[in-house]
Amino acid sequence: MPKSISVLIVGGGIGGLSAAIALQRSGHRITVLEGAKEFSEIGAGIQVPPNTACILDAWGLLDKLKENAVCPSSIIMRRYANGEIICAAQLKPDMTDKYKYPYLLIHRADYVKLLYDAAVDLGVKVIVNARVQSVDEETNSVILYNGKSFQSDLVIGADGIRSKVRRVVIGDNEIAPYSTNCAFRATVSAEVMRSDPEISRFMNDVSSNFWIGPKRHVVGYPIKDGTLYNLVMILPGVAAADKWNEFGDLNEMKESYNDFDPVLKKILSYVTSCRKWALAELPSIAQWVSRSGTIALVGDAAHAMLPCLAQGAAQAIEDSATLGILLSNINSLEDIPSILRIYERIRRPRTQIIQKQSFENCNSWHLPDGPEQRARDDAMSKADAFRRSETKVEGVKSPLQWSDKDFQPWLYGHNAISVAKNVLQEIIENPSSLEERPNL
Repeated sequence: MPKSISVLIVGGGIGGLSAAIALQRSGHRITVLEGAKEFSEIGAGIQVPPNTACILDAWGLLDKLKENAVCPSSIIMRRYANGEIICAAQLKPDMTDKYKYPYLLIHRADYVKLLYDAAVDLGVKVIVNARVQSVDEETNSVILYNGKSFQSDLVIGADGIRSKVRRVVIGDNEIAPYSTNCAFRATVSAEVMRSDPEISRFMNDVSSNFWIGPKRHVVGYPIKDGTLYNLVMILPGVAAADKWNEFGDLNEMKESYNDFDPVLKKILSYVTSCRKWALAELPSIAQWVSRSGTIALVGDAAHAMLPCLAQGAAQAIEDSATLGILLSNINSLEDIPSILRIYERIRRPRTQIIQKQSFENCNSWHLPDGPEQRARDDAMSKADAFRRSETKVEGVKSPLQWSDKDFQPWLYGHNAISVAKNVLQEIIENPSSLEERPNL
């Protein structure tokens, strides 16, 4: 019989809760330590692409998620100054037709509640107000600021970009997150949006709209079963050094987009409050697993990225699903280090590519007006026309990775559970074969 182990998960966000679900489903005993006093996720919209939807379906959660989600018809890229459409990447029904799963939009609070409820229903123990002071690699212990300590067979760091667990994993090589951008986040009620004929169409035509311009862009789409319009505004700047989510200055937010599409400015005029978020990413770190082989990282703690591919949460869930499968057939505690290193070998190369493409997307969208920007727009438009045409032309490549004919299947067609199961089967049948393969 597979062995059941005890697991401490530091962090109760999307990464931590999804890791708890995956590992509890594999027969282990899970405790989640969350530093906040309660689960009251502040935020706005989050995207659930097919590579996440397939995992949620395997966990029996997709239908429940759909109850509060919106399924957009397309991603529309617009010229910042006048809203002119540059191109449109079709999502509905294209995603379901190609990958068997939809592309969905949901409020972050609804997403976290879904995962929290699922974890608790499975028997996961969740402890709030559990602020971590330190992690002891020698004893596999987590010590809280209130003096309490917890010990387990395995510690998972899902504590985000400022991870304390990561300090134990990479030691003196600890690195600081960095970015030159920040984000304003806000919502407008559907009632207000529909009351204005000039902007009501953004609620009726359910799409994800991007206004891209010099050094900044805006994303807008409906969420919460179509009752809110979500806005994310990314621009140069920083938020408070000790916060990732603070109240923002409405005047600063609106003035930052004075030269944008008048229709977008009309939407922004209805915003009554906003939050300002620090945006940051991590350079690729050398290892996700501690020297002892009993501490590992998932999500932003391992591979924080800019939100310009909407894959941050998706990659955390892929990490979790992978760990859940690999640890489903553990025979002894001595197996943990080798399994965690296989996890790292599976996941690290994929997340490195996605980190890089997210960064490049951001740079591409923020080009100043000029020849390079016009070439980008022309390439987007031609790739869009090619996608809609029956004519087959070689060499047509989209600057939008999610609509590129090669990158899109690699990104959205990936099923982390299937990949991990295949590797696990290979381990069972021929353990030595993995040592012969540097990349999985």
